[in-house]
Amino acid sequence: MINYKSFYNLSEDIKKHLYKIHSGGYDLIVGIPRSGMIPAYMIGLYTNLNVIDIDGYIQNRPLKNGLTRQVKNKLCTAHDARKVLLVDDSILSGESMAYILEKLPNDLRERVTSVAIYSDRKNRADIDFYFEHVPAPRIFEWNVFHHRILSRACVDIDGVLCLDPSEDENDDGKKYLGFLTNAKPHIIPSCRIHSLVTSRLEKYRPQTEEWLKKNGIQYENLIMLDLPSKAERQRLSAHSAHKAAYFKDQSELVLFIDSNVRQAKKIMELTAKPVYCVDNNHMFLPSFLGLVKNKRKKVLFRKFKIRFIEPLSHLVFRALVFVNNRTIK
Repeated sequence: MINYKSFYNLSEDIKKHLYKIHSGGYDLIVGIPRSGMIPAYMIGLYTNLNVIDIDGYIQNRPLKNGLTRQVKNKLCTAHDARKVLLVDDSILSGESMAYILEKLPNDLRERVTSVAIYSDRKNRADIDFYFEHVPAPRIFEWNVFHHRILSRACVDIDGVLCLDPSEDENDDGKKYLGFLTNAKPHIIPSCRIHSLVTSRLEKYRPQTEEWLKKNGIQYENLIMLDLPSKAERQRLSAHSAHKAAYFKDQSELVLFIDSNVRQAKKIMELTAKPVYCVDNNHMFLPSFLGLVKNKRKKVLFRKFKIRFIEPLSHLVFRALVFVNNRTIK
């Protein structure tokens, strides 16, 4: 199952751990671009400390802040800081953090404490500390459309890749054709998508393909609804069922991205697979009963293993170690 964190989650998780920042006595926050700058600025604003990127720190750039609020520690340049917190949003392999730390001259490295907001492992020696344990697979609101998971995902078009048509434009006629040609781009992914799954009617395929090409959308499959009219689609209430049928049938696909809250929830219920909703930045995840109902055995076993088998094995191991130590004594 996919773990997910939104900007809201990021803010709340940082607030829970602010005591660690205060107790560290840091006088400068350094972010690792790009995604590490988001938590760096959040921490800087919560603690009223200067923030700079890693290159600015190495190059000893002047520290700047706005006119409306003075920072707690008045430093002129980055190297004036004695205790520095180096921040990234997450750590997985640890290669990015290791590369950054190697770039630092020894005198600057000695001042730095490294932190990641999210770590995929509970125990690691390649960082000083982290805030929250979020195992892989995982995605974040700020990287979902630029993540390789899109190669195993379904993505809706209207409300996701482009803005929805207005009521006036959605006439299944001349105005709708104008919308299809001139739809305003919304979120443009930078990775290739496995399948675009839309409730647009099959008869509008040429206009849809032309818009996708014009806006640089990379995809493998375009799945449209083979019905004669908008009226028929509404009569059958075919939106969620159409999307869910394809998503459920493709066992290799692990995520659906939709814009409509009601439809996203329904697709998740019909497939027992994760569905991310753009409109409310929420990841809908299936319940244990939903997995049973949809016979998703592999996911069920993985959940059972994580929840019961692994904790039990740790207890058994500790008990054996205890008995062995008693025997030696």
